[in-house]
Amino acid sequence: MTLERDKMIRDLKGLIDIPSISSDKAAVEEALDYVLKLGEQMGMRCEKVADGQVGIIEIGQGDETFGILTHVDVVNAGREELWKSPPFACEVRDGNLYGRGAIDDKGPTVAVLHAMGAAMENGKPFHKTVRLIVGTQEETEWTDMDCYTKHYSLPDYGFTPDGDFPIGNVEKGCMDVTLRFPAALVDEAPLQIVGLEAGTAFNIVPDNCSALLSDGRVIVTEGKAVHTCAPEKGENAIFQMPGLLEGVTPNGFSQVLEMVTEFFSDCTAPKLGLRTKEEYFAGEFIHRTVFTPVLITTSGSFVEVGINVRFAYTTTEDELLDVFNRLCQEYGGEVAGITSLPAVFVSRNTPFLEVLSATYEESTGFPPDFVLGYGGSYAKAMPGIVSFGPILPGMKDCCHEENEYIPLKALEKNCEIYYRAIEGIAQCEKSFRR
Repeated sequence: MTLERDKMIRDLKGLIDIPSISSDKAAVEEALDYVLKLGEQMGMRCEKVADGQVGIIEIGQGDETFGILTHVDVVNAGREELWKSPPFACEVRDGNLYGRGAIDDKGPTVAVLHAMGAAMENGKPFHKTVRLIVGTQEETEWTDMDCYTKHYSLPDYGFTPDGDFPIGNVEKGCMDVTLRFPAALVDEAPLQIVGLEAGTAFNIVPDNCSALLSDGRVIVTEGKAVHTCAPEKGENAIFQMPGLLEGVTPNGFSQVLEMVTEFFSDCTAPKLGLRTKEEYFAGEFIHRTVFTPVLITTSGSFVEVGINVRFAYTTTEDELLDVFNRLCQEYGGEVAGITSLPAVFVSRNTPFLEVLSATYEESTGFPPDFVLGYGGSYAKAMPGIVSFGPILPGMKDCCHEENEYIPLKALEKNCEIYYRAIEGIAQCEKSFRR
């Protein structure tokens, strides 16, 4: 393949420089328009659909469609003072490209786009349509994919470059739960908590927690923010707060802190009584269900706690709701909100995965194993989708962290792998439908 390395880096820098945090709809639209313009400049078919929330970039032709799902929205920058360079002013140093979205998912988006461009130029005929589906709300409520899947045709199979190599054919489910408890105060208490706040998003381990005391003081704890798919890699600031509250009169706020610490300081939450019985299903590793308290907010006379759950394939949403209802009943609260996305299980015998396996092995020299996806990706959005990169063996997964980056060599290797996948599937006469 012919790779325009410098142009790929320029294209990615331009995309990262757009602060497309999911909640900033104007910036997200700007990022989507930027990617569509890149596709148009390469001679691809481009359009915006799903009420402007999704971009479609296509090459090739044929009744069979090979889908690639990416997203241009990002999480917030976290604590900007910890960044060595501005999160939305992309910088290349020491062989790495730094900026929010470098690995999740702007870098892979640009790598796929350039892989598609290289496939257009290799002189081989296409026997299938390649459709790059670019979303804008992956980090939040998935309104983009909800609209797309209801009103537009789905690809026959495909991948999302939003996980680990080799192939993520199994992915945990994801649930965001909001629990509401009375923030009861104690009359004439000399010192008590009157307000609690923690966290910034459901998919980030909170690196901050603050308790407002009745004498006006604010106690602050700090942790380390990481993606909630692997909370053990970070430090949850909520768990540090109870140890700093000596001499504070117990009340509704302190009870919530004690409850959160007691039940969730072990991320598998054994005291909830829902430990996954087996870590394997049909020969595939599915891990265990993991719980992370991520948000605490004070709202009037109530305190709300947000819990992010990454549940194993054999755990049901009804089982999770049942344990949360029982917990709330014990502490006088209620389940105030819940959203969930299903776990993913794609058989490793699915035909197109043979090509992805061969492509990965030829490009890297590593065995093409199948892996569990701990995070939530667009693989959940439609049938027959697996995660495929961008994280290579030995590479740090720093998505959602301060100083997020992608090594330039990894960016190039991603582009090579995706090019070979497009060539091996879309430029092959064989059908890969089941």
